[in-house]
Amino acid sequence: MALLDGPAINWSNLARRAPRAIVLYILVILVLRLFLSRFMEIDEAQFVGEVDFAWNYGNSHPPLYNWLVRLALELTGWNWVLAVALVRLSLLGLYHWLSFDTARRLGGDRAGVLALTVSALLPQIVWMSIQTTAHTILVISASIGIVHSFALLREGKGTHAYIGFGIWAAIGALAKYNFFIFLISFLIAATMTPTIRRQLFQRQIWISIAIFVAAFTPVVVASLNAPLAATAGRMHKLAQAIGYLESFDLPRVGIDGLASLLISTFLWAGPALIVFRIGQIRDHPRPPPDGDADVRKLLLRTVLIGLAAFAVLVFIADYHSVAERYMAPILAPTAILVALYLPQVLGARNLLVISGAMYILAPLAVAIVALFGTPRFNFPFDGVAEAIRAQNPTPARVTSNRQDDAGNVATVLHWPPERGEASDIVLVWQGNDDPGEEALARLPTDAQPIGPVTRVTARVRNFNGELRTFSFQRYSSRLPIPDQNSGG
Repeated sequence: MALLDGPAINWSNLARRAPRAIVLYILVILVLRLFLSRFMEIDEAQFVGEVDFAWNYGNSHPPLYNWLVRLALELTGWNWVLAVALVRLSLLGLYHWLSFDTARRLGGDRAGVLALTVSALLPQIVWMSIQTTAHTILVISASIGIVHSFALLREGKGTHAYIGFGIWAAIGALAKYNFFIFLISFLIAATMTPTIRRQLFQRQIWISIAIFVAAFTPVVVASLNAPLAATAGRMHKLAQAIGYLESFDLPRVGIDGLASLLISTFLWAGPALIVFRIGQIRDHPRPPPDGDADVRKLLLRTVLIGLAAFAVLVFIADYHSVAERYMAPILAPTAILVALYLPQVLGARNLLVISGAMYILAPLAVAIVALFGTPRFNFPFDGVAEAIRAQNPTPARVTSNRQDDAGNVATVLHWPPERGEASDIVLVWQGNDDPGEEALARLPTDAQPIGPVTRVTARVRNFNGELRTFSFQRYSSRLPIPDQNSGG
């Protein structure tokens, strides 16, 4: 542990450099993403055909992320891969800056730098968010934005802070509905702490409420008239049993779901907590936590109340599977919490090196998998698109049992749902076999085949060179394609 000991760390110097380091990191990840593939993975492809302005979309999420993708498409000349990567990675950079600046304002330069260090040990941030996720990184940023506004309020920036509260609350509500678990937990935690309650619930909070209501009301009205099938499908994911937890299952209560929630919580925050606790082993006495005790209580209570509320929902509704991304808004303040509660002295240099290595190794691992493995975003979608156009150049609506298959083929062809309209449908599926029930379910009830089943075999677009076979068939239809949105 003493291997990397040296002169005292200049936290102020690191804090001054942190914003530039964040920008450089995001630019490197963006360039790497564009180099690795010119196709989209599934969370990116879900937006194909879902970027016309609307107050809600078929993927059961609020509309803000779709609007951001549309804006990015306009700015990039409808370069889909660049647009979706630009949105996601810009939000990732925003998360890092908000975490750093919030922790710095609440606990000083050391806390700000350590918040970035913690994030390197959060798998959902350092690994998942550089290659996938969409609405999740937006709702994480909104949750941190609420805490950042509170930090501004603590500094006496009253009106600006309340405007920030309203804007971030609106962004969170327009990002993902599970944001409300975080927001309500934060407000309850604030009422439990007298000093925080007196500071937060001032007359100016009506500014925040007005901004939130103005932004969210149209979505509520639109949602009342929207079908709930997509939302029901998303909730169905929570009801899917996990094999290794089925032995815990009891009738009518979600015991196995609680186990899944605990596992997901550990996978989200556990590595950072363990490493930071180890980092304090040589500190005798251990340094006191940074920042104000009431602020730390506020953030900790927010997380615990959110976890408890989610646990009650899972238990009562008899849910079985809680993925880490569902915990995103609740556990969003993890980096700030760990940085404040577990400041580092003798172990700080070691942790900075470990975290720096993680920020380097994670993108390298993504690149190795993309270049030499068989990730879906390197499948030969261009070959499939060329074969479809060669058989019949008349535009058709492209659909598939896999949303990324349909989205990538459609964007290569510039056919619906990517843009334009058409009456015919081209159904795409993987393999040499006939289309399965899941693929056929993507067709309207009046669909009739008007072309032969065609096979396309080509190599994946990387150094792996593995052959992949796709099949497609053209159908006639005058009805809309059933909704196929998923992801998040």
